[in-house]
Amino acid sequence: MHYRNAQAVSIKFETDAEAALEVLPAPLELIEPACGNLSFYWYPFTTFGPYHEVILRLYARHEGKPLTYVQQIFVDTEPPMLAGREVWGFPKKLATIGFTRDRDMIMGTLERPAGAKLAMALMRPERPLTALGSNGPTTGLRIIPSADPADPRPALAELIAADSQHELRAAWEGPASISFPEHSIFDPVNRFPVRRIVKAVYTEYNILLPAGRVIARL
Repeated sequence: MHYRNAQAVSIKFETDAEAALEVLPAPLELIEPACGNLSFYWYPFTTFGPYHEVILRLYARHEGKPLTYVQQIFVDTEPPMLAGREVWGFPKKLATIGFTRDRDMIMGTLERPAGAKLAMALMRPERPLTALGSNGPTTGLRIIPSADPADPRPALAELIAADSQHELRAAWEGPASISFPEHSIFDPVNRFPVRRIVKAVYTEYNILLPAGRVIARL
C-alpha cells in the first residue's frame, strides 16, 4: 500500500506499567519505563484514498527486538478500516478525526461518536530534525473468533508485524500536550495515564506498507 505526502504528529509519553501490561499480549515484553504513543495522521493520497488516522501504541519487545503494539486505532473511511483489520490485524474503528493548523500549532482531535471528544493533542514544531530513530515494526493482534459456541478459544489469534518503509521529507520536534476531555467505556483511549511527555515530532513523508508477517501465534 502506498502513501504520499503524509503528515503526522507523534507524541511519546511515559505511563503506568500496570495499565500497559493489562492489554499487552503475553508473547510481548513491555519496555521499561513504560511508554505509550498517541499519533494523529493526515493522508492526502493513499491506495485507499485520502483519510485521517489516530493510533494509540505501546513500546514493547518480541524476542529481544523492539516494536510498537497497536492498542487502539481509528480511521474516518471504510477501505483502510477493512484492510487494516483483515490484513494486518489492526483493530480499526470509524471515528471523526481532525488534523488542523492554527498559527504556529498543529491540533489533532478524536471524536467517537461525533461530538464526544475522546482525545486532543497540541504540538508546536520548533526545531528541525535530520533523522528519526526506528522503534521497530508496527504490530497488531488479529483475532478470528470460533464459529463453535461451545469453544471459547478463537479460531485464529496471531501477532502480525508490518515493516513499513518511510521516505522522510521533513521532521520537526517541539513541545506538546495530550488531553482526554471525555471518557468512553467503549473506546477508553485514556486508559494509559500521561505521566510525562517524552518527545513530540511532526513529520512529512511517503510510506510503503507491505503485507504483514506473522511473528507469533497465540
